[in-house]
Amino acid sequence: MIPDNKRRSMQFEPWMEKATPNDMLNDDLKFVAETVGMRQALLLVFLLSGVYFYIPKNALRLVRDKHIINEYDGTKYTINRLAKECDLTTRQIYRIIEEHLNKSKNKDSKKV
Repeated sequence: MIPDNKRRSMQFEPWMEKATPNDMLNDDLKFVAETVGMRQALLLVFLLSGVYFYIPKNALRLVRDKHIINEYDGTKYTINRLAKECDLTTRQIYRIIEEHLNKSKNKDSKKV
């Protein structure tokens, strides 16, 4: 949730519309502006100024794996579809499902 005082400072001013990626103060911001657009880059400046963070390449791995587990219906067809959809090999899909099943077994055995 954005505090009211921060929300007021997030107003896009008319002069900001003229900003280009080359106007950004460093190469990281320039890259962000070129990649996602100036308005989104300015929004990040408003909301996250002074914050350093790293975005891992596999940032959506948990969401992807959950999707695979939820979609898997036991058929080879689904394995192939999920591999294509998630840009993985069929072996990687099987490994994700296997790891999920092993975690489920371990949870069940701890309950007994």
